[in-house]
Amino acid sequence: MKKLTLLILGLALAVYVLIGGAVMMALEETNESDTKTTTRSTFTDFLAAKTCVTSDELETFVRAVITAYDQGIIATNQSDSASLWDYGNSVFFSMTAVTTIGYGNQSPATNGGRAFIVVFALIGIPFCALFLSGIGDKIAGLTKSFQEKKFSKNHEVAEHRLKALIVPLTGLIILVFIPAAVFGAIEDWAYGEALYYCIITLTTIGFGDFVIGTENAAYRLAYRLLTLVWICIGLAYIASLISQAQAEYTKIAEKADSEITKKKEKKNGSKTEVGASDDKGGENTRNIEP
Repeated sequence: MKKLTLLILGLALAVYVLIGGAVMMALEETNESDTKTTTRSTFTDFLAAKTCVTSDELETFVRAVITAYDQGIIATNQSDSASLWDYGNSVFFSMTAVTTIGYGNQSPATNGGRAFIVVFALIGIPFCALFLSGIGDKIAGLTKSFQEKKFSKNHEVAEHRLKALIVPLTGLIILVFIPAAVFGAIEDWAYGEALYYCIITLTTIGFGDFVIGTENAAYRLAYRLLTLVWICIGLAYIASLISQAQAEYTKIAEKADSEITKKKEKKNGSKTEVGASDDKGGENTRNIEP
C-alpha cells in the first residue's frame, strides 16, 4: 500500500472516529449528567431523612455495594444473586475470553484468576481463531456453491446480484434477527435491545450492558451452553462478512494506489519528454553554430 493511500486511510479513520465520538457525546452526555444529578439528590435526601448516618459512612457503604455489583454480586438479608463462578458460568466466561468478546460484567477478582486467564487467553485466542476460521471456510463453501449454481442463462447478471444480496441477508436472518427474537422473549428485552446484544456479541465488541442468562438459574447452564454454539457459528459468519467488506475496501485502496502510480508515471513521462526536447533543441543549436 502506498504511503499516500495509507495516510488518506488513517485520516479518514480518524475523522470517522471523531464523528463517532461527537455523536455519542451528543446522545449520552445529557443522560449521564441527569443520572449524576438524580444520584446526588438521592444521596442528599437519604442523609436528610436518616440523621444517624454520616455522609462518610453512607459513601463507604455505597462504594462497597458498587464493588460487589461490579463483580456481579448482590448479597443482602433478603436477596442473594446466583453464583457467577459455578462451572457453567466459568465455562461461559472462558469462552468469552478466547473469543475476545469479554463482556466485562464478569471478571476475575483474585490475583490467581487474573494470572491464569492471561495465559489461558494467550493460548486460547489463536486456537479459537483457527477453529472459527474452519467454520467460516465451511460456511463460505456452502455459500460459494449456491452462488456458482446457475438457475437461468438469460439473466446471469441479475441473478448474480440477487444472490449477492440473498446470501448475507439469509445468514443475518438466521444468526442475528431470529436469535434476537428468542433472546428478547427469554430475557424480557425489547427487540431492539436483543438485536443490539446480538450484534455487539457477534462483532466481539462485548460491552457487557446486556448479557444472557443472568437470571433464572434453573435453566441457565443449558441456556448458556446452547448460546455458546450460537456464538461460535455467528462469530465465524460475521467474521466472513467483515472479511468480505475488508476485501472490498482493499480493492478500493489498491485502485487508489494504481491511480496514484499512473499519475506519477504520467508526470515523470512528461518531464522526460520535456527534457528530451530541451536536449534535442540544444543539439540543433550547436549544429548550426559556425
